[in-house]
Amino acid sequence: MADLLKKAMEVGFDKRQKPSMLLSNMFKTKLLRTTKVEVQGRVVKSIYSVDVKLGTGGRRVELSSYDKKEFTIPEYNNFDIISEEDIFKVQLGETECNQQIANIANLINDKQIPISDMQKRAVEKQASDALFQGKIVLTGGTEIKFNKKDTHTISKSTAKWNGTSGDPIKDIGDACKLCIEDGLLTATVFNFFAGDDVLNALLKNEKFRENSDANKGIKRSDIGIPEEQVPGGVYHGRISVGSSLVNIWTYNEKYTIPTGYDFAGEGTTVSYIPAGCALLVPVNPNFTKYYAAINNVNAPSGIGGSKLQLVETEQLPYAYDELVDGSAITKAGVKSRPLCVPVDVDCFATFKDLV
Repeated sequence: MADLLKKAMEVGFDKRQKPSMLLSNMFKTKLLRTTKVEVQGRVVKSIYSVDVKLGTGGRRVELSSYDKKEFTIPEYNNFDIISEEDIFKVQLGETECNQQIANIANLINDKQIPISDMQKRAVEKQASDALFQGKIVLTGGTEIKFNKKDTHTISKSTAKWNGTSGDPIKDIGDACKLCIEDGLLTATVFNFFAGDDVLNALLKNEKFRENSDANKGIKRSDIGIPEEQVPGGVYHGRISVGSSLVNIWTYNEKYTIPTGYDFAGEGTTVSYIPAGCALLVPVNPNFTKYYAAINNVNAPSGIGGSKLQLVETEQLPYAYDELVDGSAITKAGVKSRPLCVPVDVDCFATFKDLV
């Protein structure tokens, strides 16, 4: 019966609609067997090899002497409780064991599904913070910094795009050039992500509209009817800036800041792309979404009754029983250990104060 319940619980957990996660989906997933990850920095990427004299053997390179960072991957572990009273709410007259198990599995899934979505939003917020802030701040104030250069955060506070002095074509072109040179990119195709506020300013900007004037016989932009091509991401067209091609997208998904943790702005709803901001990133960025190993509390008891079995997975749903003051409860939750790392931190740029 326990195996049947576990199977029903896993099927129910998988069959649900996931939140759209445009930013974190740019990070390639990598499962780890450990809880830490070490990433080489920009110095190793830009150094070149020195030749050796024929017959003298190889030349040792001490990579440990170059820029690298070790990150401890944070854990998210949330659960809720199913009480005896909840179990007793199984409809009377249901005598088939399988039907009762399905109802219990539904109760467990009802707890796990919103928890899973909460943790996925945390991953998306990680991606947003890593890209726009250059760091992820954990509970308690611990910071995971990615060494993003100040020059890759472009402020237009004195030349906003909704003003007469704003020049989106030049600004985007300069950002492309910056990413190509600093990031040592060979590709020249970029994606530009913003909210509706920045898009509206872009489309109304006179310099942008002049660049789009096909009547001059030179077509430098192709803006059309918006189309949702990926979950949450709306494609509007493309523009050329210098020798680069830039796809224009909007992403307006939001999250609500949890209450009870002394966070700034608790209870308010904000966008993953902050107001007045935008992101310029190559079409295939070197970003990685690491998932550290998780202890599987659902594993069979080992020697001495202990449970310790590390598994490589993105999320681990779990449920187990406890006795509390003579009553039985079930704790149903989800564990995950994600970390979004923009490995090539020099290959992208963010804008702020555009409007």
